[in-house]
Amino acid sequence: MRSLYLDTASLRYYHEKKAGIQVRRKLRVRGYNYHKAGDWLFLEIKRKVGGKIRKNRAPVSFENLTSLFATGDVDRYIQTSDHYPHAHDDAHRFFYHVYRYNLRPTHLTVYEREAFLGRFDATLRVTFDRNLRGGSYPSLGEIYQEAGLREVFPGHFIIEVKYNTRFPAWLKTVLGRYGLRNEALSKYCLCATVHKKHRDDKVTVMANASQLPTTPPQAATHV
Repeated sequence: MRSLYLDTASLRYYHEKKAGIQVRRKLRVRGYNYHKAGDWLFLEIKRKVGGKIRKNRAPVSFENLTSLFATGDVDRYIQTSDHYPHAHDDAHRFFYHVYRYNLRPTHLTVYEREAFLGRFDATLRVTFDRNLRGGSYPSLGEIYQEAGLREVFPGHFIIEVKYNTRFPAWLKTVLGRYGLRNEALSKYCLCATVHKKHRDDKVTVMANASQLPTTPPQAATHV
C-alpha cells in the first residue's frame, strides 16, 4: 500500500496527532501495489473523532492525478461507480481542505499488507503490515517510487485491529499472550519522525506549489 500525505507548510496534521487532538483529519492519496495502466488511486479524507474513524474516498486514475490537482476538475477526472456513489461530493470535500489550508504533498509511506476478515463478525478486520518505509516531500507523480525510501521498524510487523462495535474479548486474550498492547499509531508520523521532518520546512513544501492551483474552483465548497 502507498499513501501520499498532504499537510500544511507547518505540518499541522502531524502536530495535531502528536498532541493527541481528539478531533482531527488527514488527507492523502492512496494507491495499492505497483502501477499498472488503468489502476485507480483514491483521494481520502480520514477523520478521527475520539476512537471512531470515518473516511471519504474518491477514485481517480494515476494518469489523471496530476491534471486533477492542476485543474480541480472533479467532474472530468473523478471516477464514479456503484461502490463510490458519492465520489464527486467526496472529491469536492477533499479539495475544499486542500485550497483552504494550502495543503501540499509532504510524505510518502509504503508497506506490504496482509488482511484477514472475521468469519463470524463481518466488521472485524485484522491486518499485518510489514516493511514500512517512507520518503519526504514527493511530487504527485512519485507515489509509486521506491528510490530513497527509508525503513521504519525493520524486521517487525504492525498489527491493526478494525471493528465497528467493540474490541473482541477473545482477540484481546490472544494478543495478551504475546505481550502486545493496544495503542494509537500513525504511519505518517512514524515515517516523518524517522526522516526528521517534524520541524517546519516551508521552503521544501512550497517548492511543490506548482502542482496545485492557487485559486479553488467554484465547486470546491464542501466541508
